[in-house]
Amino acid sequence: MLRYILPLLLLPLFLRPLIADVTSMTIVHDGKRATIPAFLNEGVLYSSLTEFAATFSLKTYVNSETHKMEVRIGEYRLKLADGNPFVVVVDHNKNVISEVYQLPVDVVRTQVAYYMPVSSILPLLSRVWGKSLLLDRSSAQLTVTTTSRPTARVTGTPTAGTTSPSESVARTAQTEKTDTADELAPADIAVEKASVYDISRISVDTRKNGTLIRLHTKKALKKYDEKLQDNTLTVTVENASVDANELRQTPTDGEGITEVKAEQLGRNARISFTLNDTYTSSQISRDVKTGDLLIALFKKVEVNKILKEEKQQDASRSKWKLDCIVIDAGHGGKDPGAIGVSGLKEKNVTLGIALKLGKLIERKMPGVKVVYTRKDDTFIPLDERGQIANAAKGKLFISIHCNSTEKRPSSAKGFEVYILRPGRTKEAIRIAEFENSVIKLEKNYQERYAKLTNESFILINMAQSAYARFSERFAELLHEQVQDSKQLRSKGVKQAGFYVLVGASMPSVLIEAGFLSNTNEEKLLSTRYGQQHLANLFYTAIENYAREYEKSLKE
Repeated sequence: MLRYILPLLLLPLFLRPLIADVTSMTIVHDGKRATIPAFLNEGVLYSSLTEFAATFSLKTYVNSETHKMEVRIGEYRLKLADGNPFVVVVDHNKNVISEVYQLPVDVVRTQVAYYMPVSSILPLLSRVWGKSLLLDRSSAQLTVTTTSRPTARVTGTPTAGTTSPSESVARTAQTEKTDTADELAPADIAVEKASVYDISRISVDTRKNGTLIRLHTKKALKKYDEKLQDNTLTVTVENASVDANELRQTPTDGEGITEVKAEQLGRNARISFTLNDTYTSSQISRDVKTGDLLIALFKKVEVNKILKEEKQQDASRSKWKLDCIVIDAGHGGKDPGAIGVSGLKEKNVTLGIALKLGKLIERKMPGVKVVYTRKDDTFIPLDERGQIANAAKGKLFISIHCNSTEKRPSSAKGFEVYILRPGRTKEAIRIAEFENSVIKLEKNYQERYAKLTNESFILINMAQSAYARFSERFAELLHEQVQDSKQLRSKGVKQAGFYVLVGASMPSVLIEAGFLSNTNEEKLLSTRYGQQHLANLFYTAIENYAREYEKSLKE
């Protein structure tokens, strides 16, 4: 028994209060039985990943400086980090990230072992290992079998007591190492693989009279139902697999829906939406053309109020010259953009900020039309983004992105805003090269962008000189807002040759909201609060710009 207690006694002081009950977990496989250390905290059973790997002779690698562990299992490598809920799954043969799996709780490290939340990691282990896993929580026994159709099941209830939430102690933040040699992300861009799940993506469209949710499905799903209760909508789909990790990252506008959760319950999928508005009823149906599931949420509509608002907008539109703002959420669809330390995808952060910013403009600037280059997880070629802006007769184009470095985590941090001009610094040029590299995912990109030489950039700058001072001024206002907020350090206004800005015949800027390779900035950008905070700053800059813009038109 000392063998199982010792690793827990060696826990750092700030982790010891997390432990509720020291126990062990029995593993049954190939007619053999093995026992590994485990503990129970707040109803969650953790077992030693270190001992688990040793039991099955799995190769492991531990980085004691970064507190990370890597396990080779089947044809994959699983990368885990202390105090982090994300598991990075790497295809060992191709050496590329195949997925990022999110656990509901963090991985825990002692001085001699790493501990994994058993129930929640089982589906991932079963899938990459190709084995069936049955966990009986009442007896803390895991049965491993080799079958033609691997599955993961959890039964029983833990019998030991648990700690109360108040006994949990927050971890102290680790001091970030300074590394001045961080390199910007290379121009080669990773292509997101097609999902193997039946439900892997959600689109949300909030209107005045309600919200429409689209569950993008891989196959026709015939049995489903929805339940609306208080501020929660629960959708259950039978005989369907769901990518819970991807759906948790669904960007929302913060208006109708604030949070999305998903879980696999045996052969059924359950998706829960936290609502930020009062809805009177809901209805689910299937799109006969695409097979997608559509959930309509209805609000009580005050017709007279809506008509009055529309009349006010029509009256102000003739006076307000800045009547259309185009918001471009960078990346999307098969292009995930930069990947953060914990697996956060740039495309989800940029869309979340874009949707929240658009809602602020729509609510606070009547008469100003908001046009999005994308409102869901869709791949839009770079040149088409500018075409969308021009077709809408936009007066301001804002392209939102996130920065990253090749090394993760890194100390590089800060907000940047760019205007279209040939890059002056090596850093600016390399950032532009990375953002421009997405064209490799487009069909016939060599022909479509053949004329974008250094010389043509100069000609484009001359053609856009009429908008230059407005672009510069708006970039300065964005810089001032972020600098004054003290949440992020603004690195100022810079210039580079971003393709996405080329086609926009209007004042335009490209924003790098922060570094996903920086642990602290990634954490801020991943939260609804962080995205809303930036949207608020951007809106204030737009408001200030609008006043100056209107004044300049009268001069």
